Amino acid sequence: MHLNPSLSIAGVLLAGVFCQWFAWRIKAPAIIPLLAAGFIAGPLLNIIHPREALGELFFPLVSLSVAIILFEGALTLTWSDVRHVVGPVRGLLTVGALATWFGGAAGAHFIVGLPWNLALLFGALIIVTGPTVIAPLLRNVRPTANIASILRWEGIIIDPIGASIAVLVFDLVVAGAAATWTDTLLTFAKIVLLGGGLGLAVGYFTYLALRRYWIPDYLRDIAILALVIGVFAIANTLAHESGLTAVTVMGIFLANANPHKLHELLYFKEKLSVLLISTLFILLAATITVADMQLLDWRAFALVGIVMFVLRPVGVLLSTMGSQLSRNERLFLAWIAPRGIVAASVTSVFVLTLVELGYPEARIIVPLVFLVIVATVLVQGGTAKWVARWLNVAEADPQGFLIVGANAFSCELAAVLQRAGIVVRLIDVNYNNVAAARLRGLDAMQGNILSTFVEDDVDLTGVGRLLALTNNEEANALACKHFEDEFGSANVYQLPPVLSARPGEQFNRVRLGRLLFARTATFTMLQSALESGGQLKITPLTEQFTWDNFRQKHGEQVLPLMAIRKHTVVVATVNFPLTPQAGWNVVSLFLPPAKAAPEKATS
Repeated sequence: MHLNPSLSIAGVLLAGVFCQWFAWRIKAPAIIPLLAAGFIAGPLLNIIHPREALGELFFPLVSLSVAIILFEGALTLTWSDVRHVVGPVRGLLTVGALATWFGGAAGAHFIVGLPWNLALLFGALIIVTGPTVIAPLLRNVRPTANIASILRWEGIIIDPIGASIAVLVFDLVVAGAAATWTDTLLTFAKIVLLGGGLGLAVGYFTYLALRRYWIPDYLRDIAILALVIGVFAIANTLAHESGLTAVTVMGIFLANANPHKLHELLYFKEKLSVLLISTLFILLAATITVADMQLLDWRAFALVGIVMFVLRPVGVLLSTMGSQLSRNERLFLAWIAPRGIVAASVTSVFVLTLVELGYPEARIIVPLVFLVIVATVLVQGGTAKWVARWLNVAEADPQGFLIVGANAFSCELAAVLQRAGIVVRLIDVNYNNVAAARLRGLDAMQGNILSTFVEDDVDLTGVGRLLALTNNEEANALACKHFEDEFGSANVYQLPPVLSARPGEQFNRVRLGRLLFARTATFTMLQSALESGGQLKITPLTEQFTWDNFRQKHGEQVLPLMAIRKHTVVVATVNFPLTPQAGWNVVSLFLPPAKAAPEKATS
């Protein structure tokens, strides 16, 4: 069955978004449903044919998309993140890469039977891991800071390294007996020097353009996207496959120069990368044919087993010798090396050319690399969270709170939650508030929640939600907006704005987070209640004393805030009522006798 081009494009986009949503719902790496969708639409149902539909534009579009993805990932690489683990990262990029390359080549030659030249190409193609699979994995697993930094840097830097090595081997295969080591070294030097130099030059120009406001805001993101595409295309024209090096170097330079509006640029590129990843994985998986899949037998699975369970652990062991990493951190690194979009895209480009040049045995490399991708993502990515918890190198489901504002109510709430075993950290611009909180034994720091200081230095270990509890409504809303990418929009909360004389206006004016507790539970009301003798208390619910009994007993004299059970916390909001059961503990504000709760908490 064939679909018209417009319907095919729309179908791929819709399928990509659905796969991303489905992966989010089941808390799995998005690559799994994306690859499944591609296999179903391509070789199984024969619905889409990307190469036929796009013709000669297929591989250029794939390459440009990969460049944008790599640039976006490189924008997250700062030297401050890697300074404590520079040794292991350097080892993985050198010794670890060599172990994977030559080990994979030996396995492909002796197990699958590929000739040495094609076996070396296969080994080079599986060097890369990639941000397309590492970044979602880190968000899902939330490992320790050392592991996260190592995997993030390795995943992004290894892509151009692996691609460059693959280019060298590919050129050697094409050149055949005429190739010399001198030619190989010159090719490698050309890729590194030209790609790196061009990336630095354009990165510096971009930095100046942002710093000196040469580009208006409405053109900023599009202009830099055009620069990324331009530097990639120019570098590739001057030196084959040096474009990935150029965009990676450009991104790392900008990340560490930290120009004005970098965060807005990163936000735009991140959204674009999600769309590109969603479509690329489907299209590349759809290019596999049934005939290609039939080339695989038990030897292919044996080779994948060696790549996963022998080569990666050996590479990590050699790379982390003498480092400060714990044994469990090394074990986790040895388990995690999922392959991504660069391996798939570069393989598809090279193999098609090799088959056309008279290397029919190269056809097996495509399904073999895809088997490595699928196996590493399913086995390593699918079990990463469980393995991290088993090794005690991951945060548990973060139930803690980052509270903006260290006022009286915030400190009372933080103290109650801390006694219940919940992680709480407060931040306030007022030093006196911070000092008073610290005297109570609370974890508090002075700073602006919107500053880079907080982003770089605040410890978010165990923290999964934000409570904006200041008397500044605009600051509360901006704090929620600032951290919605970190915690998710469902986990950022703010106090309701002060009631306006115009009905409904107060909920539209400065609302960017979920509204807490009750419609009239404003900052002034909460502070006034405490000053008048109100108290925050925890009340356990049992089979004999239920939630209904609690409400009947206390009525309007109590304002329920949260419910806790075994370190799981449910926050009361305006739109969703608390319905705790027996075994839960309810955190409530007991109002002084002269006051009544403004409205029942319906969250």
